[in-house]
Amino acid sequence: MPTCHEKRATLSQNCENAFFGKRRSHAHDSRESDHSNVKSAPKTDRPDRYDILLECRSYYLAQLAALLRDCQLVSEAAIAAILQGTGKHFDDMQVSRRLGSFSEEARGLTSSRISLVGDDDLELNIRLDGLCNRLAESTSVPLWKTHLRFITLLDRPDLPKTHNPVGPQGIIQGLQTLFKAAGATTLDDKLDLLDRIEIVLGEGLPAIYTQIDGLLDRAGAATAQASIVSAQEAPRPATAKPAASLPTTTGNAAPGSAGNESLLARLAATAGGGTGIATGAQLLSQVALDNLMFRLEQLERTQRNDSDFLTASSPNLEALIPELFADSPKPAAAAARPVRARELGIPGNTSEGQAIDAVGAFCDAIFADPELPEALKLLIASLQVSLVKLAIKDRSLFTRNDHPARGTIDRLGRAFLGQTATQHPQQQRLAAIVQRLRGDFDGSSTAFVAASEELDRLLEERHAQITTQAAAWLPLLQQVERRDEAARDIQQLLGRGELDELPAVLQTFLRQDWKRLLEQAWFADGRNGPAWQTRVEALGRLLWTFQPKADGEQRMALARQLPGVLKTLKEDMEQLGLAAETQTRILDACFELQTRAMRPPGPGEQMPSAAGNAVADRREVVQGRVESGTLILHTLDFALPPAGGQRDTQRAGDWIELNLDGLRQSLCLCRQSPRSGRWLLFRPDPVLAVAIPPQLLEHCLKHGEAARPALAALCERALARALASAAR
Repeated sequence: MPTCHEKRATLSQNCENAFFGKRRSHAHDSRESDHSNVKSAPKTDRPDRYDILLECRSYYLAQLAALLRDCQLVSEAAIAAILQGTGKHFDDMQVSRRLGSFSEEARGLTSSRISLVGDDDLELNIRLDGLCNRLAESTSVPLWKTHLRFITLLDRPDLPKTHNPVGPQGIIQGLQTLFKAAGATTLDDKLDLLDRIEIVLGEGLPAIYTQIDGLLDRAGAATAQASIVSAQEAPRPATAKPAASLPTTTGNAAPGSAGNESLLARLAATAGGGTGIATGAQLLSQVALDNLMFRLEQLERTQRNDSDFLTASSPNLEALIPELFADSPKPAAAAARPVRARELGIPGNTSEGQAIDAVGAFCDAIFADPELPEALKLLIASLQVSLVKLAIKDRSLFTRNDHPARGTIDRLGRAFLGQTATQHPQQQRLAAIVQRLRGDFDGSSTAFVAASEELDRLLEERHAQITTQAAAWLPLLQQVERRDEAARDIQQLLGRGELDELPAVLQTFLRQDWKRLLEQAWFADGRNGPAWQTRVEALGRLLWTFQPKADGEQRMALARQLPGVLKTLKEDMEQLGLAAETQTRILDACFELQTRAMRPPGPGEQMPSAAGNAVADRREVVQGRVESGTLILHTLDFALPPAGGQRDTQRAGDWIELNLDGLRQSLCLCRQSPRSGRWLLFRPDPVLAVAIPPQLLEHCLKHGEAARPALAALCERALARALASAAR
């Protein structure tokens, strides 16, 4: 025997088949009519709104009826009464017009239209309102999706959420219809039924709303833009606060933000489970706001006591005498938790609730980031209360790139660049700065400005220390620069056009193997020394033997010089230690070119070329090292220096993550050579020094072989992660 769930699934499938089968039949009839009447209007693929609404209504009521039958709480007559009221709500919402304010809503309301209600009816109405709110909250995500589709379907950009044709308000209207028909039923019976039916509706409605969303999607009802709906949803301006407390976003707005309210709503939706998607236009009463501030103060005091080395009762001996506990295992620190409006008793659809949930979503993105150190997460967790208080008053916190609070958090992130878990003095200074910020915070940005100034001084001191330590590697950098000068002279010599016409085996030999002999000659006497000149002349003679000889005199000269050229070539290959097979391939290639040079070229005959094979390796990255005593300077270079320069966008003090020996290393850009532009990158613990030309650094950043650390732009990264989570 099929279960209740299977019966509802079968009913859902039957309703969908009937819905789309009818539409397909209607489309088929339309096509036949088009074929029979050529002059009829051209067929459109746009679905008929009336048909979609009619079928959606039938589908919704059928699913609701099946849900109520399965629970066996009410009779068929009661189900019919509930469906009658629910269907009337669906119909009324199709023709409803939004009321702009309470004055419009109350217009024409006279004493003759106001009737007093008894205590039982008042209590029942209160319970029904509470049930409606709880159902709206528990089904917020799928219900919101249907709301966006009805906005498009009804062509109502200003459609309030309370006017959703399939919203919980319709079920409440159905229950009211049931209670009116029940007549003499006692209040206790009604309340008992509400308690039991709430469980059924809470479990079944999300699935029904999801099915309706899919149904409307397949019928062609698109979703409206949530940000536009949010702007239309605000029933009144937030006049309870002075305009100065809500600064407008200027040219420093974050990219892609549609304003303070839109961004706050999107962030709040992440933390609030979807309930904060509408603009938080409602404001807390002064009593509720005072209570919120009191609870935030309590939370702040709790955090301060947890981080204080003096507890409320006795000193923390580990903080007073750390040496005594140096070897003892440390208990795992509690994971940082984001603040939530609901946990503070604040509705998520209020202005303050959105600010709280936006801070929570922002901090949650930081806490969930695996690339950030735990010590940094704990510091930012301790600032949550201050950030909440600031966000309630200053809505530009998440939309201004230059906001002081964001600047403080970004500086905290940069202070952890290159740190290890053992660098306690640095982290203790950061903790002291954060503690002073919390103690001096007065609700404005002043304390964050002061903290940013302290952090700037700390960052400058640290960069100066790193630069001082890196100075020991400057002599090695100068050696690399001399090698760079040699490389430029060698490249100028080997970059001649005639080398590009040679076979690949000869290009590889000259530009990679024989290049080492050129380097030795350059470092021995420089480019003006005899060793360098000898190598230049040898290359010139070798290339001359490959050139076609037009007359007999030139061919005789080639025959005289060829033995000496080949002897020099053989000696160079032996000095380089090339394998016998490699030497044979090189000599064979030379013999082929020199034989062809001995006779005049035939019509259309050209020298064999494989220039593309050699050029393809120009962007290959070569890793090396220069040593002096215990110091090691790693080098990264192109296999062949690139032609032309490239704009350098890096600054001293920036940090870069770079692949070295297959590992991702975080390094500080300490110094840039004024002669070559090559950067010296350094990390003090563990010690690592790297020299890299600016063109290669830009190339690595562009192609993903290097990147800016997550800590370098902490706020931007956290906001992007939070907004991506909201989009999902």
